[in-house]
Amino acid sequence: MHTGTYFQTLTGSCGRWLLGKVSRLSDLLGFFVVCLKTVLRHWRTGPRVMIRTFVQQIYFTGVQSLELTCFIALLVGGMVVIQGVAQSTRVGSREVLPTLLTVVIIRELGPLLTAVIVTLRSGSAIAIEMGYMTVLREIESIEMQGINPLHFLAFPRLIGVSVSVLCLFVFFDVVSIFGGFIAAWALVDVPMWNLFSDLARAVSGADFIVGSVKALFFGLTISLVCLYHGFRAHEAVTSIPPQVSQALVDCFIFCFFFNVLISAVFYL
Repeated sequence: MHTGTYFQTLTGSCGRWLLGKVSRLSDLLGFFVVCLKTVLRHWRTGPRVMIRTFVQQIYFTGVQSLELTCFIALLVGGMVVIQGVAQSTRVGSREVLPTLLTVVIIRELGPLLTAVIVTLRSGSAIAIEMGYMTVLREIESIEMQGINPLHFLAFPRLIGVSVSVLCLFVFFDVVSIFGGFIAAWALVDVPMWNLFSDLARAVSGADFIVGSVKALFFGLTISLVCLYHGFRAHEAVTSIPPQVSQALVDCFIFCFFFNVLISAVFYL
């Protein structure tokens, strides 16, 4: 009897957890649809303000993240090449290095690590900003002026973060591959031109398409999730930290899920 009660409690907890995740996902999709409808309805309203906010978001998310992205990309490129050299030495072939750089960096690590950087740096800032604006009733003040907050606040951040993640993904790949070239040249003593020609033969257009699709999905996911949780903040300031924490967790979960899903669709 005790075992049966424990099993029912466990299955009930798992079911409630799953229903909560499905409900949150449906709320996010509904929030995204509402944002799209708002943009289509007010796309001619305030173009100068929207462009200025869009440029500011790109500067904060993309330009100010270049230093951190460059540092991490160099480390990742060197690490991948060091592991590739160790494995290729065992099999007696160095032709695996270009393929390893292509698969690991361009398809997988490039968009995923870029999304992690943007989530920790810009996603949290967006959630905090929207949370304080909600708690301090600045959202209500914007609505009282006849301005739709989704159009004025959400849309520039959705587009700005998505464009920034895509550009940072390209920058990450270029710097990471350059760091891998330097590490391979230093460790394997292979001419730089030979490594470049091998990589050019290994890379295909599909690799960049897959990475770019992932980057766009990650950018939309990060901005959408952080805006959603920022708007969910209640009247108390103490409600902001839990919403920010939940936003970061959801960003990681959804980004990893989309990463696996897009890779599976591509390989299938």
